[in-house]
Amino acid sequence: MCGIAGVWRFDSAPRLKDAVAVVEMLEAERHRGPDDWGLLVPAPLADLPALRSLLSARGLSGEHLQAYDGPGAPGGVLGARRLAVVDPSPRGRMPMASPDGRCFIVHNGEVYNFRALREELGPAPAWRSGSDTEVVLRAWGRWGPEAVPRLRGMFAVGVLETGPARRLVLARDRLGIKPLYYHQDRERLVFASEVRALLRSGLVPPEASPEAAARFLQFGCVPGPGTTVRDVLSLPPGHLLTAEGRPAAPARYWSLAPSGGHGDGPPPARSAEAAAAIRARLEEVVELHLVADRPLSIFLSGGVDSSALVALAARVSRRPPVTLSVGFAEPDHSELGWAREVAARYGTDHHEVLVGARDLMDALPGFLEAMDQPTADGVNTYLVALAARRRGLTVALSGIGADEVFWGYGHLRRAGRLALARRVASVVPSGVRRRLLGAAARAAPGRGVAGGEKLLYLAEPSAAGVYATLRSLFTPDRVGDLLGAGPADVGAAPSGWPVVDASPLADAVARLEMAHYLPNQLLRDADVMGMAHSLEIRVPYLDHLLVESVGALPARWKRSGRTPKPLLVGALGPDLPRAVWDRPKMGFTLPFATWLAGESRELHARSRECKLLQPRAVDAVWDDFRAGRLHWSRPWALVALAGFEAARGGGP
Repeated sequence: MCGIAGVWRFDSAPRLKDAVAVVEMLEAERHRGPDDWGLLVPAPLADLPALRSLLSARGLSGEHLQAYDGPGAPGGVLGARRLAVVDPSPRGRMPMASPDGRCFIVHNGEVYNFRALREELGPAPAWRSGSDTEVVLRAWGRWGPEAVPRLRGMFAVGVLETGPARRLVLARDRLGIKPLYYHQDRERLVFASEVRALLRSGLVPPEASPEAAARFLQFGCVPGPGTTVRDVLSLPPGHLLTAEGRPAAPARYWSLAPSGGHGDGPPPARSAEAAAAIRARLEEVVELHLVADRPLSIFLSGGVDSSALVALAARVSRRPPVTLSVGFAEPDHSELGWAREVAARYGTDHHEVLVGARDLMDALPGFLEAMDQPTADGVNTYLVALAARRRGLTVALSGIGADEVFWGYGHLRRAGRLALARRVASVVPSGVRRRLLGAAARAAPGRGVAGGEKLLYLAEPSAAGVYATLRSLFTPDRVGDLLGAGPADVGAAPSGWPVVDASPLADAVARLEMAHYLPNQLLRDADVMGMAHSLEIRVPYLDHLLVESVGALPARWKRSGRTPKPLLVGALGPDLPRAVWDRPKMGFTLPFATWLAGESRELHARSRECKLLQPRAVDAVWDDFRAGRLHWSRPWALVALAGFEAARGGGP
């Protein structure tokens, strides 16, 4: 796990300014890679006293500086900060050079099939390290960009080829587990692992995106590929970007087939056979994810997803797993009892942390500072990552992705009712539909919670409209009030929103969860909040072969009237205690409603300080929350936006 950065010039040799920009980006990403660093520049820049003086001033040694020869244009500069997990020796330092010195790589993430690839690549020339990065580099040397579809894991990669056909290629993993952001103009492309690192480069105009605040208020995150900064984009999951002599556009190399498709072959005839196949795949996946040369643990909440990881790890590991649980004084939110039962059953080295409202307030400044983009979630991950790092852990396995892959969300099991609501809305004329939905929104109990003002999204009864009723925080009307803009200026959906209208509706919603909520909220938060504490968070349920296997199965096998995630529960069988899955789903969420009520005066004042928001509209949100008409996530989103703005000095 690392922080990577680079600059590519389309039609000229890199200049000192470009090298300085990469050094500054590496400094902004120091928390992502505290163990090592490296910088690659063209030979003419390497001996410049100004560059060496800059490195010295940053406390960086010149021995970590590499140079490459070759024609001057086009050309690039690469840099990396390393959190050393596999082969932590200096042999794994990046940027890493190919044996012939024509290819250099920076790599953020883990490639779990690196040992199998290494065996396929063979012994010659001699391997110089035990790292997965070298395997990716050698694979690139043999197959070029065609090596990327062979990689299995989480990764963001930058490869600089310095031969006669000089180019820079960026690649991001299939599900968007690892981030990669870039900006390009007519002169250069700049990339990094974080948006704030790009701003630190001095090469990216610090102009706020006009759409970002509205989309954050709608969905609790800034949907990709957009960011809070105008003309800074995230490379979409499953895409490559090739820069040569002119600006480039992303090219897709992977996509998820619709549910019920056949993948590489027909699905098993019965769900029992599917469960057995999934069990075998899960054991393999977890075993691959346990490979590390640094202390590793499993986040154990006591729910189905994390308990299944512990059960599988206990079977495939030679030593008892280390588990970490976070609990709360509020019994309605704490799952410590179930976590203890699982830990005892599998003999784990178990650790617990109790968190209260005061801990949240104490951690709030650090959480707000850690945000790379505003998020209405993520503070739970921030707190558990902090606890893990304080116990000397470097790697943690998380159950993120299981709900998306195995259809664990309640609204996917209630898809029939969602489809009925959509059909009813579709047959009503547009003008009448809008008036009826407005009246229903005003009359609904718990305005803004279940079935309240978010019913207005059904004015456009598409799959995306249905999805917005499930995942949005505020409607365009409320967003307009908060920002002092009209609903027409806000719009109902982000630019670049995936067009998904599959049948059945549950499949369309599940695909939107994979395309939006998973990469833009859950995975982004896991990466940023884990890296804030130099902690690598791994997500076994998002192994792409597992995702493809489950995705190819019929939708009806993935939902049950009562059992959550029936395919996963069936795959684990008796290894998963009934007490873990035969109870209402809780999810790992903090007791925010209680905590915010107790701290509402201070947090209300904080959110009122946000220059983007209208004070009267902020007051209305807090009033609705105190009256029980709004979910806690709404006022918390205002706190997060205000804190993000303050931490960035009012900038993007």
